[in-house]
Amino acid sequence: MSFARLLLSRLRRPHRLHSVYERLLGTEVELQIVAGTSAQARHAEQAALAELERLTGIFNRFDPTSELRRWLAQPYVPTQLSPELVRVLQEADQWRRKTGGAFHPGADAFGALWKQAETQGHPPDPAALTELAAQLQAAPWTLDGHCATLHAAYPLGLNALAKGYIVDRAAEVAFALPGVQRVLVNAGGDLRTLELPGLRSSGLTVDVADPTTTRDDAPAVAHVQISNGALATSGNAHRGYQVGGRWFSHVLDPRSGQPIEAVQGVTVTAPTCLTADALATVLSVLPISEGLACVDATAGAAALIVTADGTQHRSQRWGQKTSGA
Repeated sequence: MSFARLLLSRLRRPHRLHSVYERLLGTEVELQIVAGTSAQARHAEQAALAELERLTGIFNRFDPTSELRRWLAQPYVPTQLSPELVRVLQEADQWRRKTGGAFHPGADAFGALWKQAETQGHPPDPAALTELAAQLQAAPWTLDGHCATLHAAYPLGLNALAKGYIVDRAAEVAFALPGVQRVLVNAGGDLRTLELPGLRSSGLTVDVADPTTTRDDAPAVAHVQISNGALATSGNAHRGYQVGGRWFSHVLDPRSGQPIEAVQGVTVTAPTCLTADALATVLSVLPISEGLACVDATAGAAALIVTADGTQHRSQRWGQKTSGA
């Protein structure tokens, strides 16, 4: 490329693409891409969508043909798995051990008991919860390279990590293409942003919704800037179990099967969406002081926890400009 053409390409205004897709990953997915040309932006968009579709075919727990569902249907059988599924299983193992079981893919099994309780009109039998909690203390699977053997006899779910992993990969695949300057992938509030250094406008400012109300027009409780990083949230305002006239949180402590009560909402920023998703789940379960210590011990992570009385608890790095560095 001649010097004149190179200079012209740098002076040309970048093309901005913004698109929204329904019913991807079970939610609404927003893509924002800034690239040198319209063709480059469209190419990056198609690459992100293709990666979303490919990984959904691996992790979709509602599709009996997905790799995850096929593996879950073969307990006690050593099975060769894709690198992507192995990666998420490894992350699940690490977070389960790191948090003493506050993060556990078997939490979905308790969800089935509480869903049944809605129909019956009374909370689950305490003995059933205790028995299931005892089962969750053992490792749900073993990994040997790319071979995994399932041991759990209860339902398992990887969505708390898989969704973040898929968002990360879609953003990374698009950002790696020629001409792409900035990428944002937002899947129902779980987002990842990547951008080249030195851009005129840097970062993304996110309003943190008030988790104590279902009102969409309620003032934000905080604002946080994300640059080359990720954000995830967990809250009780919109989801839960109605049992015998009482409302219970959908977030269940995997160590007891009981719905959490103290934490109303969590917002986490981290270098990757997978890490942010894991921490958002963990912080909803752990006592406040333990949760904040876990965030502070995680490189590049920050969190805001709002308790049921509206009190805000901030980690050490909350309020700083967060990045993926």
